[in-house]
Amino acid sequence: MSNITDWIKDELYPSLFESIDIAFPEHKFQRFTGGWRSKTYLSGASHKDRVDKTVINRRAPGYILEQGGDVFTLVDYVMRRDGAEFIQAVETLARVAGLQVPKSSSFDPESYQRQRDQATILEVCNEYFVWCLENARGAEGVRSYLSSRGYSAEEVEAMGLGYIPSQELLFKHLLSKGYSQTQIEEAVRIKTDTRIGDTHKLTIPYRSGGYIKGFKFRTVGGSVPKYINSQGLDKIGGFFNLSPLRGEKDLVIVEGELDALHATARGVDNVVALGGSSISPEQIKDAKKRGARMFTICLDTEPGKEADTVTTVNRVISVIREEGVNRVYIVTLPALDGDKTDPDRLIKESGAEAFKEAIAGALPWYEYRLQAILHKYDKEELQPKDIDSLLEEVVEVASQIPEPTERDRYKKLFTSLDAITALGITGESLTITIDRLTSTKAKESQNRELSSLLSDIRDLQGRGETEEALALLDKRARDIKAITATGLLPPPQSFETLLEAISTIPPAYRTGYRSLDEFIGFTPGAISLIAGRPSHGKTTLLFNLLLGMSETYPEQSFYFFTYEEPVKNLSIKLLNRLTATDLSGYFRDTRELAKPTNYEFIKSYIRAGRTDIEALETGKRRLQGLVDSQRIKIIDRNYSVEELYRLITYLLGKGERIGGIFIDYIQRMRTERKTQDKRTEIAHISDQVLQIAKDSGLPIILGAQLNRDAKERPRLEHLKEAGNLEEDANTVISVYCQAREEEEATQTDESPHQERVVTLELKTLKNREGEVNRTETLDWDRWTGLLTDRESRGYFNK
Repeated sequence: MSNITDWIKDELYPSLFESIDIAFPEHKFQRFTGGWRSKTYLSGASHKDRVDKTVINRRAPGYILEQGGDVFTLVDYVMRRDGAEFIQAVETLARVAGLQVPKSSSFDPESYQRQRDQATILEVCNEYFVWCLENARGAEGVRSYLSSRGYSAEEVEAMGLGYIPSQELLFKHLLSKGYSQTQIEEAVRIKTDTRIGDTHKLTIPYRSGGYIKGFKFRTVGGSVPKYINSQGLDKIGGFFNLSPLRGEKDLVIVEGELDALHATARGVDNVVALGGSSISPEQIKDAKKRGARMFTICLDTEPGKEADTVTTVNRVISVIREEGVNRVYIVTLPALDGDKTDPDRLIKESGAEAFKEAIAGALPWYEYRLQAILHKYDKEELQPKDIDSLLEEVVEVASQIPEPTERDRYKKLFTSLDAITALGITGESLTITIDRLTSTKAKESQNRELSSLLSDIRDLQGRGETEEALALLDKRARDIKAITATGLLPPPQSFETLLEAISTIPPAYRTGYRSLDEFIGFTPGAISLIAGRPSHGKTTLLFNLLLGMSETYPEQSFYFFTYEEPVKNLSIKLLNRLTATDLSGYFRDTRELAKPTNYEFIKSYIRAGRTDIEALETGKRRLQGLVDSQRIKIIDRNYSVEELYRLITYLLGKGERIGGIFIDYIQRMRTERKTQDKRTEIAHISDQVLQIAKDSGLPIILGAQLNRDAKERPRLEHLKEAGNLEEDANTVISVYCQAREEEEATQTDESPHQERVVTLELKTLKNREGEVNRTETLDWDRWTGLLTDRESRGYFNK
């Protein structure tokens, strides 16, 4: 959110509401049904009688008001109390709420002050109207009307209803508060309608999301119309009476504003009003932003107008579901004495519990529609055309139900009816028909969207905007493909089948090192990252793990995909590792060595066809046994991540028993997808590797390079071109060699005179299924590539 004014309204104030007593200790606020109240004036002085002299209401959590006195936004109050600047006051309240003020938020002081003044003026108006209803001469008629509707004085106060004696007296009051005539007219906007304050004196604050947008004025006499709105009242941007406070909401939508206010005053939470005869997508979006997760529609019940009600309810259902909400329910209120029933009347005559029970008994939207269809065809004898029309409507509704379990409930409701069973309609035949219609509708929608896309691309191409056309194609093609993907959703599982599936999950693979197996395991179907800076032992650990796991699990094969060096070079390292012997005593017999290392000697030994060194011959036999038995497979082809996915799927399809996949290393991998930068590319590759792990059920041990610039011990943020690596990985293990760090610092080239056996430090930077930040060290023989547990505790050290 770029505008800090919106952030304050939509994030800060709702979050702060639970900590009002901490934010304003000078008032010693106490909780009550309507919010927070204090015995003190805004100045801090104590009132002798009232326990609610100063309040912060649930319905307006952004304001602190002194009854009969001033009204301030919470930020303005803190600025006044602390002598602070605007941003300092915001930060003070944000700390109490446990929030971080957005750093990138823009702030326009003039715009903020104008919006604040207008909103505050409306709050001051409402406070004046409430005071007038209780105290002003001439308010008796309005009080009598409210009493006749069954509202107690406490309920009227909780509903925020008021009385406007006249426009002249209202403006005089606002001028006395220091507001200019221009500010008042911009905020209040009622001057053009002289009926307000004359024939229409009952005031209803049109509050949504914690802020008054304007007012509705009602006549208590015979004037027409009954209600007049203040000019420019925005009724479609948010539901009337929508709570601004946090928490998941089951939003109950009623028709009338007084219905919503009365229900709220009687303890029924989250009751809002349409604010008109229809509903808007903007209202649904705003409600979802404020925590609404399901919607319960509760319109008035009026005998003789059932068909009109069904039409209205269906229209509301459609608008809600088009905004991606599937949990929609419908309440049918009881017809009291065979007359019109609205929530207000039901509460008045039967109590709030009766209304709550009606809400609890709400039907899912599809069941409501089914009942409406059945009622429409409720005849003694259906003709063939009636039957066809009935089935067509039933199937049409079923095709709109996205959740398979709900669709099954719907079909069972329909096919279990005796009349339907008598027609020979079975659940199976209904399912086939529904699937056929759903598929047809999806293809029709796909064709329409594709035609629209091609038209837009041709327009861009015709204007020479080729890059824009390609970008549009890339952006919308995936969405269009997804339209016909409804059949891809797997059938729902029962708990029994879920337990059976869990029982088939193999345990985490052991590493081959006792010290590591105490806290590390390679989880099937997940990624484990081995991360380190160059020359710190990342690849060495990977091929030691490959050899160790191939010995631990001899019945399975392990693949090692190397993107950094050819198979023959890595094979020499494996042979050296399996030989595990210092060969320097043989160097003097080999004159051609350009660089006296084990690696160079082994290459010379093999080129010469020698077989005279037993340690090397033992290493060769061990490597031959692993390679010829296919227990390890080293592959150096530069597969794209998409090709790798297809290859592993193919291998598993052949029935091969694969134990795990090693990849060295992710930043070297490529993708067939065009990406905008390296970070985006790595994020995509990481996501695809994770998908390989999930779909194959294999553990993937993935090398990752850390930034060279980070000289301290590894941390998660050092992952080079990180993308989504940290989020996608199940386990992240860092490798760090202090000796190597010191060698780099002194710029000493690696030579036989360097320290041969050093310590390799391993640390779990992330470990979803085990201990995090656990450190263990292995001895690293840099001549042989052998990693061993300290004190020779390893499974596969020799």
